[in-house]
Amino acid sequence: MNKRMRTPANSRNSRVAVATDSAAALSADLITEHELYVARMEITINGKTYVDGSNGDLDDFYSQLTESSEAPTTSAPRPSEYLEQFHAAAEKSDSIFCVSLSARLSAAYDSALVASEAMAKERPGTTVRVFDSETAASSQALIVLAAARAAAGGGRLEEVESVARTVAGKVRLLAVLDTLHYIHRSGRVPKIAVWATNALNIKPVMEYSVRNIGAIARPRSTRRALERIQKEMLGDLGGKIAHVNVMHAGAADRAEGLRTWASENLNCAELFITQFHPFMGAHTGPGLVGASWWGE
Repeated sequence: MNKRMRTPANSRNSRVAVATDSAAALSADLITEHELYVARMEITINGKTYVDGSNGDLDDFYSQLTESSEAPTTSAPRPSEYLEQFHAAAEKSDSIFCVSLSARLSAAYDSALVASEAMAKERPGTTVRVFDSETAASSQALIVLAAARAAAGGGRLEEVESVARTVAGKVRLLAVLDTLHYIHRSGRVPKIAVWATNALNIKPVMEYSVRNIGAIARPRSTRRALERIQKEMLGDLGGKIAHVNVMHAGAADRAEGLRTWASENLNCAELFITQFHPFMGAHTGPGLVGASWWGE
């Protein structure tokens, strides 16, 4: 059994290290900039399993999804994957704050808890706190970045958690679905609903937040669906400092259009684009575009 080389406790800093899972879909640049530790998910498509990461293996996921006749499967990070990230973080910090994908959507939260219990035995001088974001994707990313800024500012573990909890309570995720075909294929909607939305060109606007999960509008074009998202953003963020993460599933042009609109119409302290993670995109399909946001 290999022994891990440990950094002496007195040479580690008091800054809280922030960890998460790859469902947050943060870019390599943001991960490096904020010194984040990211546990990787697994996705199986066309009979091949990929470990998520920065190697580019999943860059063409939505092209593969379009051509695949079978629904992909996804797996939360294994406890060993979290444990590896926690050990890496513990080399630099004696406190770790881990933001997980919603426990309602994945076993990621439970997996992180198992790893935190193992850390308590292996490195009793390191504290690991696992936080259920109750969100996903672009919302999870905004929570992680807010926590990282609090940690970089010298916040203690309790203060970092307080910031994360505040943002989790405010953040909203709205997205327009291009089709219900993939949700039907995963068994989440009946075939008649797919037929009706296709026949009427309905583009459902879906919300996923702590306060609300489900369709908030059913406009009959993508343009009108995006206008509804923009209306919600203006209602929430008008007169406030805005934090916005635009997301897309193989729809970069529409995402850039929404990012440009946000830049011109909102007072954004934070504005960037991420690709909708395959963990959820496997069920929503390509063409999705939307955003997460919170205001202060």
